[in-house]
Amino acid sequence: MYLVFRLESETDQEVTYRFGGADHNLDRTLTINKADYTVTVADGKEDAMAVRTAGTAMTRHRQDGVWIKAGNFQA
Repeated sequence: MYLVFRLESETDQEVTYRFGGADHNLDRTLTINKADYTVTVADGKEDAMAVRTAGTAMTRHRQDGVWIKAGNFQA
């Protein structure tokens, strides 16, 4: 799996990330509710790419108090 993601938008209530695979076509989105960390994947596919994107963003936020701007993962 190869994953690339970036922060698309942030409001007081939520953050939205765009993400995709090796082609760097970030054509999928997910939104994380800041209050309770619930995740909504726009296309409804809660696959490994969506889980890794949300997990990385939430882990960084819990550690640093900041929503990560971009990242990647390869396995």
